[in-house]
Amino acid sequence: MKPLVERLFFEFLKGAESLVESLFPEFLKWMKSLLILDYINLGMTQEKLEQIIDILIEKCKKKGMKITTQRVLIFRELVNRTKQHPTADEIYNALKNKVYGLSISTVYRALTSFEELGLVRKINTPDGKSHFELVTSPHGHFICIKCGKIFDINIKPHLETLKSSFLEEEGHKINECNFICYGICKACLS
Repeated sequence: MKPLVERLFFEFLKGAESLVESLFPEFLKWMKSLLILDYINLGMTQEKLEQIIDILIEKCKKKGMKITTQRVLIFRELVNRTKQHPTADEIYNALKNKVYGLSISTVYRALTSFEELGLVRKINTPDGKSHFELVTSPHGHFICIKCGKIFDINIKPHLETLKSSFLEEEGHKINECNFICYGICKACLS
């Protein structure tokens, strides 16, 4: 879209989202289609992508949150880069020239909202930055103390051992487990 047309489009959406949704029921399908294009590179099926988008939309509706174009595009960017564990700044920089009126505070608020909805997990690193990823199957993280890169660790085979650990034997109930290792990655070692 040309910048002026895009700006008018987003201004219209900002003030009339519910009207747009009721007048143009295809609007949410269009937003979904924006999300689906980039998922193909992740090896996800279109059905899985539609499910993820539907979950976002349904959870937003249940909590009374507006489903804005900016939120959907921020969510899309996070999903596309979830294995890279982007920061809010990285998401903002990727979208700032594509989304009219986007601010860094909008990105932070959206990510916080997604976290509250249980869709996104925040990973705090020793350098004080918060990185984000989609909530998927349980896994841990390895954070390189030299380059700051975050790697996923598959801990699924060890979850049953953790659940039957001394914590539960002592009468505690584990709701969530954050497993983080710090060290130096293979690339930084060489």
